[in-house]
Amino acid sequence: MSLLDWVVVGAAVALAISGYVEGFIVGACATLGLLGGAALGVWGVPKALDHFSPSVTVSFVALLLVVALASFGRWRAAVIGAWLRNKMSWRPVRFLDALAGAALAAASALIVAWVLGVAVSGARIPSVTSAVRGSQVLAKVDELLPNSADRALQSFNDVVNTDLFPRFLDPFVPERIRDTQPPDSAIARQQPVRDAYTRIAKVTGVASCSRGLEGSGFVYAPKRVMTNAHVVAGVSSPQVEVNGKKYDAKVVVFDPETDIAVLYVSKLTDPAVKPLAFDLTGKADDPAVVLGYPENGPFDSEPARIRSEERLRGPDIYGDKTVTREAFSIWASVRPGNSGGPLLSAKGVVYGVVFAASVEDNRTGYVLTAQQVADDARAGASATQEVSTQSCT
Repeated sequence: MSLLDWVVVGAAVALAISGYVEGFIVGACATLGLLGGAALGVWGVPKALDHFSPSVTVSFVALLLVVALASFGRWRAAVIGAWLRNKMSWRPVRFLDALAGAALAAASALIVAWVLGVAVSGARIPSVTSAVRGSQVLAKVDELLPNSADRALQSFNDVVNTDLFPRFLDPFVPERIRDTQPPDSAIARQQPVRDAYTRIAKVTGVASCSRGLEGSGFVYAPKRVMTNAHVVAGVSSPQVEVNGKKYDAKVVVFDPETDIAVLYVSKLTDPAVKPLAFDLTGKADDPAVVLGYPENGPFDSEPARIRSEERLRGPDIYGDKTVTREAFSIWASVRPGNSGGPLLSAKGVVYGVVFAASVEDNRTGYVLTAQQVADDARAGASATQEVSTQSCT
């Protein structure tokens, strides 16, 4: 077990001893207060911090507020429980009350640790995130709780996240980051890659939650731009900028499980914008380049190299269900705004679609393989009927 596991176990044992002394009645009241305070925090903190941009500071403030509310709730409810317990006088009942109190206190400690662990597991907090994701104790608690428990924390998890990428892995699964050679910066200067620059799109829009969204995309078929579903989630009137010109677009494929969307751009008839082709042969150690518009800025090309091909098991973009995605782990600096952009080979063909960044290593990103997005690509190539983009993530 890791140091974090021993800390969690130690906290559970300490609360179990306290629960034995306090008894079940006090413990039950204290637990209700603890969970009630935590629930208030999980519900209220996202609303209070909604206008702040994601950062490590916001993550820590959110966690501290939940811990403070949970602690206050436990203290106040324990006072009520102590008054009730003093009404008991029969010793056998008090002994059973003490044993039950110990069990309840330990369980409540593990549940609160799990709540905080789930939140931190998707945040990029140096050293802390990797320790949480590798926790055996929290992973076992996660196994015992129903799947719906994770979904209940979605809003709080979004606040604790330190960037704008959706969660892409189950909370207590460590990332497997294979070492490889550093990227070759010369790839971005090769002519087939430079020729692709005019096919890269900047995708923007205002979501139904009144939040501006932006990301990248690329032309892969006539009048069709592929991007991530989380880039246009809740957006009714997206716009794309391709080769220096802006166009209105409509979403004709929206796949929140794979995290892919296809936009139909009816007026995109620029002869200089030729569709990019997909390449299914990408493999570990292949050189590549990430193209896009990170952080709503100017066009950027980032040298990359494929680390490995992975089957990533994690939530869809809304956290509603668990899905498995075929993806490349790549050595590259992937930033918010790169979402939806292509991973290109040296020949200027698409190995896959960028959709996430590592929460453990800032030199690692994740790319949906060309094979993974093939069905959505085929469906979108001829689609013209607008579809719902559901709600914000």
